[in-house]
Parts: sequence; structure tokens; C-alpha cells
Amino acid sequence: MEFSISKNALQKELGFVQGIVEKKNTIPVLSNILIESVGENTIRIIGTDLDVTIRCETDAEEIKVPGAICVQARKLFDISRLLPEATVNFKKEENDWVSVKCENFRSRVPGV
Repeated sequence: MEFSISKNALQKELGFVQGIVEKKNTIPVLSNILIESVGENTIRIIGTDLDVTIRCETDAEEIKVPGAICVQARKLFDISRLLPEATVNFKKEENDWVSVKCENFRSRVPGV
């Protein structure tokens, strides 16, 4: 999966999902969110704590390779708050790692 999204759209959607995702849990995958492509330019972000599920959709600037990724919600939210006001690029790499790029910022986040 590879896509680009504006920082503001990403941060807004992650803020909604952040309140639901479990911080401390006996099931580690519940601290993650699922980001998947829907259609040509739409990204869906899903988070759950098994009682409540939030599903948000937002427009992506570009989806180069459709697919889905699952990443740590808190880590991605913290990264998004520190990014400059620019386009954020996500790319799923080998071994389920996700690279996040925004202007001069580069990071790799472990996925599931």
C-alpha cells in the first residue's frame, strides 16, 4: 500500500479514533488502527476496543498502490502532531513496516 494525504486530514481522523483505541490491553492488536484504501482517492481508518468501533473516511491526495496497513495508533498520532503542514506519504514496506515521509521528516513504524 502506498498513498499520500494532507497532514490536517490525517490528524483530524486520527484524533477521532484515538479516543477508542486501547492504550493498555491484553490483546496487543487493539492498540492499532487499520488504514485501508477504499475506491480511487478515499482512505478508511478503523479503530476498536471490541465494545466500540470507529470507522472514519477521508480523501487522500493520491493512492499509488491500494491495500491496507495496521499500525500503532498512539505512535502515529504523536508523529502526525509533530509533522509540518504538508503532504504525508505512507508506504508499506517488507515485513509490514510502514515508512512515513513529510518534507524533511522520515520515520519507519512497525505494522502488524
